[in-house]
Amino acid sequence: MTNQKTHKGTDGGTYKSPEIPPGVEVHDVPIVLATDESLQGYGCLVDDPENFTVESGRFEIVPWQHAGWRSLDPGTGDEGGTTEGAFRLFWQDGHLFGENLALATTANQYLLGLGSLPSDSAKSADGFSIDHVYAWYSDYHPDGGQLFYSSNSPIVANLAPALGDSIKPEDFTAFYVEAGSGLYIHPGVWHNAVYVKAEHAPTEVFGRQGKVHARISVRWPEEFNKVLRVPLSL
Repeated sequence: MTNQKTHKGTDGGTYKSPEIPPGVEVHDVPIVLATDESLQGYGCLVDDPENFTVESGRFEIVPWQHAGWRSLDPGTGDEGGTTEGAFRLFWQDGHLFGENLALATTANQYLLGLGSLPSDSAKSADGFSIDHVYAWYSDYHPDGGQLFYSSNSPIVANLAPALGDSIKPEDFTAFYVEAGSGLYIHPGVWHNAVYVKAEHAPTEVFGRQGKVHARISVRWPEEFNKVLRVPLSL
């Protein structure tokens, strides 16, 4: 069952210090090796980010949504293009954080995953003994696709199909992307940026996404009383 809820206090701070209630349930997400076959319906692997651009026709930008019965004029509504830059990943106090430098907004810093739950007594301050993260939120972008490319470390992407707002923990699969490769996901695909193990952090991956950066999210503890436990290796 999906709760229809409007999130309160959606400033950037809530993405850095979420409330995780005691007794929250844990859903274990399965992990598979990312291949073009396993990623069907989600996106595909990326060998060279320069092959995935709006100009090449491989990076999707969704025409602007509009109300009313009149249609968009041809060639309009999708002209904003993309923005790109480094996506910083680092572990701090046993949790994984990210900063999206492609975005010059207050909503570009996130607590991507918790290395342990607040009620867990077995914590690692440096993160090096942690082999999974607890995802407390997921989101999707209705305005365009998104690309992550890592030249020096493997990454893990937690993805669910573009199901719209009716999303459940059971819809997610984690994909292990080997170093020297990247990932392109279609518009509307649910995700959590990407994860890295502490031994590969701090690091930066290259990111490209729609310049509008519309983001729609689910917060698992609020809506399902759950968090998603995502493995960081196969």
